[in-house]
Amino acid sequence: MKLAFISDIHANLPALKSVLKNIQQHQPDDIYCLGDLVNFAGWDNEVIELIRKHGITCLQGNHDEGIALNKSYFSFSYNSKEQRKFGIDSIGFVNNRITSENRNFLQNLPFMLQMQFRFPFHTINIAMVHGSTISNNDYVHQDTSEAVLLEMMDSVNADILLMGHTHIPYHKVLYCEENNKKIYKHAINAGSVGKPKHGDNQSCFTLLEINHNTDLSSPDTVKVTFHFVKYDIQRTISHIKEIGLSDAYNKFLSGT
Repeated sequence: MKLAFISDIHANLPALKSVLKNIQQHQPDDIYCLGDLVNFAGWDNEVIELIRKHGITCLQGNHDEGIALNKSYFSFSYNSKEQRKFGIDSIGFVNNRITSENRNFLQNLPFMLQMQFRFPFHTINIAMVHGSTISNNDYVHQDTSEAVLLEMMDSVNADILLMGHTHIPYHKVLYCEENNKKIYKHAINAGSVGKPKHGDNQSCFTLLEINHNTDLSSPDTVKVTFHFVKYDIQRTISHIKEIGLSDAYNKFLSGT
């Protein structure tokens, strides 16, 4: 079984189009979005409509929640006063432009998705969140301790936990014992499509492949690969200027 995961699009339509085109080449069984469809790049309605057109199941990220509630401000990460002002201006732009239908779509997105897959030799429980299992504002970074990750996963009965929000992809294999059996669990951050922070400006998506013929006692039962995709960044930068937002987003797009 092969699943694709995207996250943190942030209204960057050129990035999303390039990523979806690349994903289709891998022919996954399904695609999931871990939240933050909107805010920053200006194509909020267009991104939501493309996601809906492709029938992609989505979570509600912290930006999705803020726009869904028509908030004039909500917390987001920034590196300077200029970027903070840009973020606030962007929130105002989205609230003025988003359609009532698309705001309603954001309002109805779930906080968490949980799935169970039954295979001939094992059953795997997957949980998906935007931030953490507690809040879509929590940052679960790669240096989060294994004990904390396992506690989070146990709280939602997950063998595989998928997250977004940090915009930095990672995969941690966690060894543990469950019901007197040694198994491996997996904590995964899917990275960011529209606002990467992994060190370069390419979009990121994640492929998860599960081997039907082995169980979680093998670390190789779950295979995770991160894919990095180029897109027309200059088009995004030009669009942001055209709609009247500052060029502070240029630094956001640098991948750092």
